[in-house]
Amino acid sequence: MPGIDDWTFTPHRMIDRIFEECGPGGPWRDNVNEYFERELSQQTTLKKLPWLNETPLHQLRPNQLVRYRGMVQDMFNNEFYPDVYQVQDSSGKTRLQAGRYRDITECGVGESIVLDGKECVTEERLVYYCVPIPGESDWVKQIYQERNPTQPEASTSTPRPKRPAGEESDSGEGAATIEPMECMDDNASASTNTTNKRTKVESESPTVTAQNGEPTSVTTTSTSTPTLNFPLPGMTGTPCLVKMYGNQNFSLNKVVEVVGILSVDPALAPTPGQNDSQPRGMEVEEEAVHSPPPSLVPRLHVLSAHSLPHTNPLLPDVPPELCQPRESRETLRRVLNEACLGDDLAAEFLICNLISSVYSWKDVVPLGKFSMNLSGIRQSLQDQEYTNRLYSLLSRLITLSHCFPMTLSTMNSNTIIPRKDYDANRLVTGILQLPEHLHLVLDETRLTNGQLDAQGVHNVTALGNLINWQKVDYDFRFYKLEQHANVPVLILSEGRSMITCDLEVKLEPQHSDVSGAFNRVEALLTPETLTDIRTYITTIRLHEYSISQAMQKMVQDEFVESRKTDEGISADDLHRFLVLAKYVAVSCGELTLNADVWRSAKILEQTRKARLNQSDN
Repeated sequence: MPGIDDWTFTPHRMIDRIFEECGPGGPWRDNVNEYFERELSQQTTLKKLPWLNETPLHQLRPNQLVRYRGMVQDMFNNEFYPDVYQVQDSSGKTRLQAGRYRDITECGVGESIVLDGKECVTEERLVYYCVPIPGESDWVKQIYQERNPTQPEASTSTPRPKRPAGEESDSGEGAATIEPMECMDDNASASTNTTNKRTKVESESPTVTAQNGEPTSVTTTSTSTPTLNFPLPGMTGTPCLVKMYGNQNFSLNKVVEVVGILSVDPALAPTPGQNDSQPRGMEVEEEAVHSPPPSLVPRLHVLSAHSLPHTNPLLPDVPPELCQPRESRETLRRVLNEACLGDDLAAEFLICNLISSVYSWKDVVPLGKFSMNLSGIRQSLQDQEYTNRLYSLLSRLITLSHCFPMTLSTMNSNTIIPRKDYDANRLVTGILQLPEHLHLVLDETRLTNGQLDAQGVHNVTALGNLINWQKVDYDFRFYKLEQHANVPVLILSEGRSMITCDLEVKLEPQHSDVSGAFNRVEALLTPETLTDIRTYITTIRLHEYSISQAMQKMVQDEFVESRKTDEGISADDLHRFLVLAKYVAVSCGELTLNADVWRSAKILEQTRKARLNQSDN
């Protein structure tokens, strides 16, 4: 068990030590960055840090180091904070204190805080509202939970006596002062000299779902629990206010991993009556959103952060080359063949759909998208819960997924596009605020006879834009903010989907025993097989790929010849051929396109089109 002096439990001590050694005018900021960058680059250090996602807050110590993975759901205005402030004792003697990586300014017994001294420094930091990664699969969470280090019992004692900020002691002495920093956004005045003192006020404790899925009681400062703004229904976990220093920044919807100092002091929560004066230039609604109770939305002061190219805990950030990709592919093909009720063509196209990703943009055209409509799911299969079973299987193989049932109710009543709330100064999330590589499954078999209202039509249009253009137009009331996406889409339907996508594969089941098929799937999915498939899908999706000059010339010559005899071959058809060939190649572990792969891709596409033509006739 780590000792009490372990720097991961008391990082502020190390920061204060470096500050004292360098002095306020010295390179203490750079030295702090270098120290933590060096220490946190060691895997042995990272492995002993708890994941905030998997650890209940009551098991963590305030101000200790934690890891967190999440998606940037919103970007708040920058905060101004005292980077260096003065502490003055009763005799008038002053000393300087570092305020970086803190929400609370501290001083000792009989001392007071000065923010407007000549040597005081005010800086600004970025503030992100991060939520647990939407659509993260249960098996991913389970692996992180199993690897999460056991925490020693959190101490309830504090290193120095405290009193609630703003509360006067009887004698005026004998108590330390701990004050929330006057953190103002960049729209507010930064010239105020007083700190905003808060007293923790207990109100009713509503029941909120914790990280472990069990109900937990949290303290709030209003009669209702603040909304956590999770994009997907049914999400649980811990959101965070992530505060970043320096030049590093992230874009909206980016999936990140951060190591930071946990800040959960109750004084950070607004208290009843505090909003009457609208502190820090915020309106009432904005204050409630930007200063939620830390017991519900803790703060993280970032020491290290990076975006995640994938979220597979079985692999490092840069996955190694697969030793036997063709064997792994064949294993996956057998599993999907069973899931597709013996339809090997559907299984082949599903493999391509699972490993697809937008690899580049040409003007407004996303290159690499491979949206797929699996049609032909007749009523007899729906009665056996076929779509639910298929999605359940896919969610066990990939890291991020979500199934959206396209019922009349969900289409007409849900606002799936994020929108800007100017009163609260926040981005209100929607179902289409999704991280990269989340696999979106649209279950169109749930759509019954009826009429879509204006909201339903709007939602269908939004889904079409996502599928065909990989973009979502966020609603900022006065204008639309176009947000690029990288979300593979699979549509399950009985007939041809109402939403146009890249290609349709008509399911031709060899039998209709859904239960028997998925029982055989379970027999195939041993723990070793699951690990192999999960590793394979992530690694293959990140594979490099290229087309040689010779292959480009061969493809171009074939296209020119086909145009002479078949007017149905268009530039779009050629693009679809090339994308399909790419995924056939990389699924076999090939880094470049070759003649054999090209022929295989053409056979797959010709068979698919022949099947559709046969069903139309």
